[in-house]
Amino acid sequence: MPVGSAGLLPVIVVGGGIGGAATALALSRKGRSVVVLEQTDDLTEIGAGIQMPPNAFKAFHALGVLEAVQAVAAYPERLVLGDMITGEPVYQSPIGEAFVDRFGYRYALMHRGDLLQILVDACRRSPRIELRTRSRVTDFEDLGDRVVVRTATGDAWEGTAMVAADGLWSATRGKLFEPSQPRTDGYIVCRGVVPVDHLPEALYSQSVTMWGGPGLDLFHYPLRRGEIYNIGASYRDPDLVAGVSNPKGDRDVMMARFAGACRHVRDLLRYIDVSRAWVLYDRPAISRWTRGRVALLGDAAHPTTIYISQGACMALEDAVVIAEAMSRTEDVAEAFRAYETARHLRTARVQLTSRQFGEVYHAGGVERDLRNHLLAGARPEALHDALAWVFGGAGDDCLTTAAAVA
Repeated sequence: MPVGSAGLLPVIVVGGGIGGAATALALSRKGRSVVVLEQTDDLTEIGAGIQMPPNAFKAFHALGVLEAVQAVAAYPERLVLGDMITGEPVYQSPIGEAFVDRFGYRYALMHRGDLLQILVDACRRSPRIELRTRSRVTDFEDLGDRVVVRTATGDAWEGTAMVAADGLWSATRGKLFEPSQPRTDGYIVCRGVVPVDHLPEALYSQSVTMWGGPGLDLFHYPLRRGEIYNIGASYRDPDLVAGVSNPKGDRDVMMARFAGACRHVRDLLRYIDVSRAWVLYDRPAISRWTRGRVALLGDAAHPTTIYISQGACMALEDAVVIAEAMSRTEDVAEAFRAYETARHLRTARVQLTSRQFGEVYHAGGVERDLRNHLLAGARPEALHDALAWVFGGAGDDCLTTAAAVA
């Protein structure tokens, strides 16, 4: 167990997912020692595809993993919204050279497991980072000059600070602030990942395609250098029990919900795995994520819905910003307040915008007609304009400085 003055103690990072691993890596690159406490047996990521817009790549550059990510990613030609009922594209936005010229990086697609592996491998190469699995945190205490973090195995870790990257169901959040439950609109998502050569050519697209329908959607795109294909189906489950994070899907329910979909969408559904489902949750935005020597990060602070593909990106940005803030002062509480101030409005805007995009995708009736009419006349670059504030990067002083000096 680490001992010594608070200044020599490590930062304790709770959670070894994408946000936690990125935080450990960012802190280590600023000269900090870090202990990562992960409750599972190994540092792997379940799930499937993840979209990485250009702002994620600014964080990858600051974390020193840019080339590793670029080597494994797939790169789509365009972003497409289709009407699930008619089977026709409603809006298409190119993401080629003009997009790169504007935002600095390409729009990439990755498997979540590939991304986490890159971050964990980088952590393992750092002599400043200790990764501890099977270490479920059960309690923590801020003693004023240090924190003490206890695990289910009976270990007690002393640290100069604690960063909780413990996800949507963060126990740390409930202890720091008034306990509350994540919210859901009743949607679940089931996914499938298949080798590209197992997919009929007629069902393949190099683009990121979202098919929107009344109360449901289906998305698909290539992953891992274009070798595998990611498909996800989202729909409201009438039997959903809130609080169950990973229930099973139901193929009969799914097929009934998508009965009115076009043939292309229904053909893709056969590749969906319903043995596991993910309930889509978020939380209302808040302005306080820190207290004393303890800070929330990523989904523990600002979980968002999936509809503008920014959940993991925000955690990556958080990691870079919190490390930069801690490098500027020895006062941990001051650093955490600076991190919170730099991030809370941007992440709140992501949360709210994502919910709005979800409403557009899931529109029915006259709202669907209006969506199709307005988007049919929109410029192809209109989406770039609408999301320039997020694609262009955080823009706050901490992240800009961190990326510039990395």
